[in-house]
Amino acid sequence: MKTKTIVSELVRKDLQNQFCQILYSYVSKNMLKSSSEADSVAKSKTDPNTRRLISYLFTGTRGGANRLRIILLLAERPLNLHQISKELGLDYNAIQFHIEVLEKNNLVSRVGERYGALFFLSTFLEHNIEAFNEIIVKLYKSLNMKSFEETN
Repeated sequence: MKTKTIVSELVRKDLQNQFCQILYSYVSKNMLKSSSEADSVAKSKTDPNTRRLISYLFTGTRGGANRLRIILLLAERPLNLHQISKELGLDYNAIQFHIEVLEKNNLVSRVGERYGALFFLSTFLEHNIEAFNEIIVKLYKSLNMKSFEETN
């Protein structure tokens, strides 16, 4: 299962808790309509290739958890590389690499140049936010089930 890739990345317990809190706050703020009709409409609107790309970038690769954390942070407000690295507690060079990957796949956009450049969600991602939300909800449910199994 792809979610095992993300969970196994977050070996330290404090990172797992932080990741779950970030996911929970995003899901609680941005949940789509809970009716199954709305879900089927959202699935039919999203391009399967876009859904596959988003799924691969966030759940199928080793850096997916960090890229997901970056996107969830940028969903709140635009930030520069230094602010992102400070917020997430990651190395500046690691953030730079993940931002390049996200930029190359048209998920984030840059305003400005060099050090002070601000990053924000691209119009492509905003247009396909249903596919992103779908992946987030699946990931959130699988993490909740895992934590539920560990407690019982």
